[in-house]
Amino acid sequence: MQKTHLDSERSTHAGMEVQARSSHKYLLLQVWCGLLTVTMVVMAALLVSIKSKSTEEVSRLRPDNPTAHPTVMPSATRLKSVGSSLSYIQLIKSQNNSWEVTPEYKLCSLLLRNNSISCMEDSLYFIYAQVTFSKFSKSNLNKYVTLRRNPRPGKEGRKLVEGVFPSTTDSSVWVAKVVKLQKEDVVSLEITDDCLNENTFWGAYQL
Repeated sequence: MQKTHLDSERSTHAGMEVQARSSHKYLLLQVWCGLLTVTMVVMAALLVSIKSKSTEEVSRLRPDNPTAHPTVMPSATRLKSVGSSLSYIQLIKSQNNSWEVTPEYKLCSLLLRNNSISCMEDSLYFIYAQVTFSKFSKSNLNKYVTLRRNPRPGKEGRKLVEGVFPSTTDSSVWVAKVVKLQKEDVVSLEITDDCLNENTFWGAYQL
């Protein structure tokens, strides 16, 4: 009889231990699930933050595609704000239909010579052009906007960037590219159709 009673107590005690262990395991499982949930929430927040920053950075840049939809090119003043260099130049058409510097900066490694931009230092440069085509063009051919490095003794000419646009284009388009230029390199702009001088400009910015 006493043995049966002891066995019963041992069984009860063992059952309580098993139940306690189960409770501890369940509690640990709950804690682990809670930590996992918090971790996932934090990771999701970080991903959203990173994605929003990436989208914001991308929205500040234009795609390096010269055949992209017509748009307005940022001015030299805006370009100056993205770097510490003061060497940049922007050209517009004058009344006699030649290129002139606006605004003019004295201390600059880029100079206007013979309707072209002359480079005075080896460096990377951001070159760009905005062209506003006329609505009264009589040509049925595609319109081209080309920034070209002119040939010079010991160095061949080279097409740096070119935009090809439909013959029906009658608005502002632009081309741009980062290129490496050397001292005495000369860059010129070629436009194959009539354009509006007041809304057409081009230039370069030393990076």
